Amino acid sequence: CESEFNRIQKSYLFPTVNDYWTMHQTAILSVLSPDDLHVCGDARSDSPGFSAKYTSYTIMDMKTSLILDQQLLQVTETSSSVAMEKEGLDRSLTFLILDNGMKIHTMATDRHVGVQSLLKEEYPQINHQFDVWHVKKNICKKLHLKGQKKGATELMPWINCIGNHLYWSSQTCGGNAQLLREKWLSCVHHIVDRHQWNG
Repeated sequence: CESEFNRIQKSYLFPTVNDYWTMHQTAILSVLSPDDLHVCGDARSDSPGFSAKYTSYTIMDMKTSLILDQQLLQVTETSSSVAMEKEGLDRSLTFLILDNGMKIHTMATDRHVGVQSLLKEEYPQINHQFDVWHVKKNICKKLHLKGQKKGATELMPWINCIGNHLYWSSQTCGGNAQLLREKWLSCVHHIVDRHQWNG
């Protein structure tokens, strides 16, 4: 019956999965150098929008692609579903930095306002970067809105090219933010000048 199924899960399955994950996580953290980690983090919710009940926040080491930590939250633990991403990141950073002595040099995240605020106020020693996929998504969204305006419809076929050029610029800049900006803007300026768009 359903109650027996749930009892077996709670008594045997969940503790076994948790013990294995803890063993695996301990092994990962023991082989990584605790200094100057470069990580990325993001949240995944059980439903899109602002009505999520559960969210898991995951932090991955960019060099090895190993998962360093994962936190699962329920909306009742925070003020709203939007706040779960910030809380998940805070719990992960507390676990990695305070509990395990890891030192994070750079962290890439999405553009979540709460995440930006947390890293700026509580973890100023971490070099916070936005991941390129989210930057591209934001730029392409703005270009799409611009392309819908009168006199700018010729912009539409160029939007994906501009976004892809951002990827190329980030891959070939050698970590130099100024060079990335120059490479990407040279492409944008060329397209704009060619079609004489304004704004």
